[in-house]
Amino acid sequence: MKNEQLEINIMDNQNTRRDFVKRGTSAVLGSMVLSSFPNMVFPHSRGKQVLKLGLVGCGGRGVGALFEALDASPSARVVAIADVFADKTKAALSMLESNYKAQNDVTEETTFVGFDAFKSVLALCDAVILATPPPFRPIQFETAVGMDKHVFMEKPLAVDVPGYKKVMEAGRLAEEKKLTVVVGLQFRYDLGNKEMVSRIKNGELGEIQAISTYYNVGIPKVLSKRSGQTEMAYQMRNWRYFTWLWGGQLAGQAIHQIDMMNWVMDDFPVKALGNGGRLVYRGLDNGDAYDHFFIEFEYKSGIKMYSQSRNMNHCTNRMGWELRGLKGTANERRIFSDFNGKSFWRYRNRSDPSATQLEQNIFIESILKSNPVNNTEYGAKSTLTTIMGRKAAETGQEITMDELLQSEENLLPEELSWDSRSIKFPDTHGNYPIAKPSGIHNQ
Repeated sequence: MKNEQLEINIMDNQNTRRDFVKRGTSAVLGSMVLSSFPNMVFPHSRGKQVLKLGLVGCGGRGVGALFEALDASPSARVVAIADVFADKTKAALSMLESNYKAQNDVTEETTFVGFDAFKSVLALCDAVILATPPPFRPIQFETAVGMDKHVFMEKPLAVDVPGYKKVMEAGRLAEEKKLTVVVGLQFRYDLGNKEMVSRIKNGELGEIQAISTYYNVGIPKVLSKRSGQTEMAYQMRNWRYFTWLWGGQLAGQAIHQIDMMNWVMDDFPVKALGNGGRLVYRGLDNGDAYDHFFIEFEYKSGIKMYSQSRNMNHCTNRMGWELRGLKGTANERRIFSDFNGKSFWRYRNRSDPSATQLEQNIFIESILKSNPVNNTEYGAKSTLTTIMGRKAAETGQEITMDELLQSEENLLPEELSWDSRSIKFPDTHGNYPIAKPSGIHNQ
């Protein structure tokens, strides 16, 4: 197990929202000063107030979110970090010492490793960033709220219905306790998106007729199995290839565009029908997740959203959306066009801070000003939308939201340990059991 903990996790080869951590932190951070964010006010930046931050999940997303939280105000200080892998905490601590020495209070004594390490972080902080794989999110969020901690948590918020229900319950308790909860669906914080959605809701496109979303990108890097590595450790290192660890591509990636359209519609789909499967994920090292989906979601108004997503190399990539109204169309570039292709509005302000920075600004500022915000409901319901789509593809059946909410399927293993036997193991040929629609059998 010592060899496992010393592995370096280089799995994330996609251009994610936190990629600046991997590209070389110093050059980017030099330009990320408070003066870059004129829309935000930091009333405590010269005071003595200290906001103690903790980080649970020291991968690219978690460390990137932490750095942006520290950029949001000098009052923010990181006091504790945790991960299941020691090499990841070590790398995060090294970057903190190099780039945020003045705001870093983490020591070896406040660096924790293990499945329950998040509890030690929560005992030391005022606010926590939860950025582990999503099946752990419900119990970590529930525990954090029970301990009166403010929470920023990455999407998706769960991988199954029992997890969704736990998140919703914890979110309601956070509301009662006046705790801030911000969810990493950053499109809702983007200033251009806000103006676009406002214009759509004011009727500039006319009544919406149809919606398409896209998340077509390459495949995640595979870290091959190593001698002496347990199955749990292997799966945790390659979490994007296992449905129980990220909920599939709809939840792990396409949720951004799906949530964006839920925002536009001010609603959530009530049923789903679609397809999915595996064309490039094959055999040893490729887990059980699907590598493509095409889902038809339907809102109660009857409007349909067609969502396509794909993890395949050497294909046309697109991450975005297209809305079609009676007066024209809109896309992810925030351009409104008529049906002759002539644009009649576009958002042009290129000096806006990034949406991920804005969400951290809001997170930190709302705590310092005792003005709580709570994103739990839309974060959880958009997560549930993606679960419904995945289940429609896996079963080959149309699934309604009412039917889905009756599900008691729990994807979280009963035993969380490196030697766990309650996860799916491959057969003697190295193939994992794959969910297949009725009538389709393994060859």
